[in-house]
Amino acid sequence: MKNILIISSKKYTKLKNYTDFVSLIKSRKLEFHILFVEDVEQYDNYLNKDTLVVSFGGDGTALKAMKISWTYDLLFMPLGTGRVGYLVNKSENIEQILDEWIEGKSHINNRKAIIQDNNLKSPAFNEIVLIKNSPTRILDIVFKTHDQRVKLRADGIIISTSLGSTAYNYSAGGPIVQNSLNSIIITPISPFSKFPRSIVLDQKSKIQIEIKKKQNYAIQFDGVVESEVESDKDNKLDYTLSEKSLQIIGTDNSPRLDLFLNQILR
Repeated sequence: MKNILIISSKKYTKLKNYTDFVSLIKSRKLEFHILFVEDVEQYDNYLNKDTLVVSFGGDGTALKAMKISWTYDLLFMPLGTGRVGYLVNKSENIEQILDEWIEGKSHINNRKAIIQDNNLKSPAFNEIVLIKNSPTRILDIVFKTHDQRVKLRADGIIISTSLGSTAYNYSAGGPIVQNSLNSIIITPISPFSKFPRSIVLDQKSKIQIEIKKKQNYAIQFDGVVESEVESDKDNKLDYTLSEKSLQIIGTDNSPRLDLFLNQILR
């Protein structure tokens, strides 16, 4: 039975576009559940194979909902609140999109994730970041891909998807890459050694990042610290773009330059 799981925050539930969306669901006589981000781990009881996961909020809310959709192979639809968000969408055509989903005629866009050490349980839809913890030291990094090896000294390194190109990657000087391109973007954070501002690799590329011993650094997945490392040996981490895809409806493959550039240039 088709049902909808809405991931949102309590502060958004009084917004008109939120109440309009709930009214639309009710008019279609669909079962739905609302789960606030504070309780986002309690989603198991609300899912079946025909569940549509909807995020209502900003990019942070969307990323939490994406992981649920990814884990259970469910369709995902990101809706925005009217504020700036580069992963979320306006709700202008929401009635048509919802009806197409009910009829099984949704247009689906696939998005890949960055995977560390083949661990599909921890996908990163924007980026994985390795960054120093010590304010006075820089990291000694060895970057390897396509049988080539490059040494890098920097505050850290960003391994980004095309979807995440407008996130930390852009702030660190990386390029904006169209969402439909399955690519991996490597961008150094404040490099000390001579290194290109970014390298864009294709979806089949395999990357190894080696962090030299006796360094203190953190690894972040989509802005959340997953681990902090201080090791007495060199650490090697492998990164690839996932073969598995997150399936998204209600969005397109445009680079959304108007939304992004108008916001940052105003």
